[in-house]
Amino acid sequence: MGRTANARGAAGVAEEDAARQARAIVRRAEAGETGQGLRHGGPVVRLTRVTKRYRMGAQSVTALRGVNLEIPAGDFLAVVGPSGCGKSTLLNLIGAIDLPTDGEVWVDGRDLARLSDRELTALRRERIGIVYQFFNLLPHLSAWENVALPLLLNGLPAPEVRVRVDRQLEQVGLGHRATHWPHELSGGEMQRVAIARAVITAPALLLADEPTGNLDTQAGEEVMQLLRAQHAGRGQTIVVATHSPDVARWARHIVHLRDGAIAGIEEPRAPLA
Repeated sequence: MGRTANARGAAGVAEEDAARQARAIVRRAEAGETGQGLRHGGPVVRLTRVTKRYRMGAQSVTALRGVNLEIPAGDFLAVVGPSGCGKSTLLNLIGAIDLPTDGEVWVDGRDLARLSDRELTALRRERIGIVYQFFNLLPHLSAWENVALPLLLNGLPAPEVRVRVDRQLEQVGLGHRATHWPHELSGGEMQRVAIARAVITAPALLLADEPTGNLDTQAGEEVMQLLRAQHAGRGQTIVVATHSPDVARWARHIVHLRDGAIAGIEEPRAPLA
């Protein structure tokens, strides 16, 4: 009991520290501090004979086995399969969050295994946007502040941040909810804020891990419409992991994963518009 309480207390302290740091960044940006801008362009993702194993106690669990996959710039790809088939692991590797046990993962022309921790962090911050099933919004920041945070971390001046965040929230239909806290938003609204945050830096690669998993049918449809609009309007490379065939139909190509291996790749007869 004591250990659990201590863990919860530590998590609360970490969350408060993150909120304080985020607010400090907001204040610095409002004071006019600036930094480097963003790099633009389209990545090509390439996985060659990729295997990923994890240690669970004395056992070794293989999450991915011998995966070969190339994702051209500007593609809209869905990775489909049941829970435990390796979808999230695949996205973590593509998103430079994790590294393979064997094989190579190239993103934006770079072999991730050859990058330093600092270079991996810069790649994620500047080139990759990620949308999570559980939103991952900072609870002590407003919707506006959550969306602004990536720009502030990249050192954009406050006037530009204001313009871009206001515009992005309007584009996802939440301009009127900018000052609301995450707990005041519906699930669909929180996911739209999460999408706005993920795309605010105009990343070349956008990853979405079960983006409709916690939403009802209508909210899920709205989220997929937003992702499709991002693809059509900005030409971003988008990879969506999902267990739902209906969600997968929004994509140009569908990769089927089974037991950590690619079981097939197909192109929907009529991708949803």
